[in-house]
Amino acid sequence: MDLAFVNGVVWRPGEKPATAVACSEERIAAIGSDAEIRAHINKDARVIDARGGTIMPAFNDAHVHFLMGSRSLSELDLFGVTGQADLEKRITDYVRGRADGWVVGRGWFYSAFAGGMPTVELLDRLIPDRPAYLESFDAHTGWANSTALAIAGVADRGVLKEAAMYTVTRHIPPRTAEEELNALRAGMKMAASRGVASVQEAGDGWDQLRFWDALRDAGDLTLRVRLAFDMTPSVDEIEWRRRLDAYEEVARARASDIWIKSGIVKAFADGVVESKTASMLDPYEGDADDRGAPLWPGDQLARHALIASERGWQVQVHAIGDAAIRQALDAFQATARAGRHRVEHIECPDPADVGRFAQLDVIASMQPQHAAPVMTEVWHRHLGPTRASRGWPWKKILESGGRLAFGTDWPVVPLDPFASLFEATKTLSLEEAVAGWTSGAAYAEHAETTKGALREGMLADIAMLDRDISSAQPDEIAQIKVEATAVGGRLVYEA
Repeated sequence: MDLAFVNGVVWRPGEKPATAVACSEERIAAIGSDAEIRAHINKDARVIDARGGTIMPAFNDAHVHFLMGSRSLSELDLFGVTGQADLEKRITDYVRGRADGWVVGRGWFYSAFAGGMPTVELLDRLIPDRPAYLESFDAHTGWANSTALAIAGVADRGVLKEAAMYTVTRHIPPRTAEEELNALRAGMKMAASRGVASVQEAGDGWDQLRFWDALRDAGDLTLRVRLAFDMTPSVDEIEWRRRLDAYEEVARARASDIWIKSGIVKAFADGVVESKTASMLDPYEGDADDRGAPLWPGDQLARHALIASERGWQVQVHAIGDAAIRQALDAFQATARAGRHRVEHIECPDPADVGRFAQLDVIASMQPQHAAPVMTEVWHRHLGPTRASRGWPWKKILESGGRLAFGTDWPVVPLDPFASLFEATKTLSLEEAVAGWTSGAAYAEHAETTKGALREGMLADIAMLDRDISSAQPDEIAQIKVEATAVGGRLVYEA
């Protein structure tokens, strides 16, 4: 045995209590008491003293934009700034003394601005002499200054929503391959410090394959990744079948790879509530003519999902507004319950659709941090009190028999499982919330037999915490720290 954790509290609800876990050849070899484990470990094995902390399955972020988040680690960070004055200071402090060229950043809250949106005039005042592009926290709205707009050939629009963002972003100088790899290395290092051993990349996976392959070939991977390939309404059914041919060739080549996988396609059904691009059944509060708009016309989403499902692909659909959630569920109903499909986010479903997740065996992939009060002021205002009261119903979905998978959507919010657990446990039990981050996330990627729980023979992906999480008070959960993380029985982080 190569690695052992002892003197802890092993997280495996409903099973015999244990204090130690031993790992050998990438797998969990034994679970038991300290004496039982110590009797079997090699004299050269690394033994980690948990000092009474929880030894648990490593976290699996079921919905993340890992490359985007990794890039953002070296960019202007505006996340968490709630007032315009503080936001202006953070921008000017970042720009001061930096070399010429584009200023790129992300994370601003809509609520930081009067009326919920920034202006080109404000950014021109803060950054007058170089191109700047700053993305909202949810990645659905871009804020550009006049210099950037002139480069893009866009007139009179400092705020760009959804597809319009590309008119500017395509002019930002691309990163080199080595810069992308270094960004991913920094992201993996941070993930390990948060106890995260697996991530499920929610889109754009096709363009990332070469980077993840390069990291694996160099022996640098400390994180397992599942890459979703894109499913878009811009292609007809003939072209969609051709794309699936290419996707399948790549997926087959990685079928036995325990580090890099695919097998899933990602579609967007709508945008977000804050920019009124989420697709709603009824108009936004105070705006009788605006319900948002679906991104897929007619039954096109259902047809594309059926084609993918019949060929063995799992389908995940970003759906935030109640109309988009219904459109996604209707599409999956047409696939005859095949494929363990997923709806992502599910911020404001109609009550009539909550029970359909269980009925259709559709995974509810949700991000509890999105519901934090600091992030929802504009969200509540646009929906009004009645609809807002139905927001993020993970408890009702679970009670109706549905399955939950939790994640962060990083960089929309920080890659922080404990902040997520803090929000989730406002309505769920700790056991239910942890399951969303471990066994539920594994089930959502068809990996429940290899990870997501501590059992002999499963992958030795383990997080060791600084305390017994089951004894933590509710307001302490967000403060829990990771002391060590192992991926495949290899220690990748120590505090």
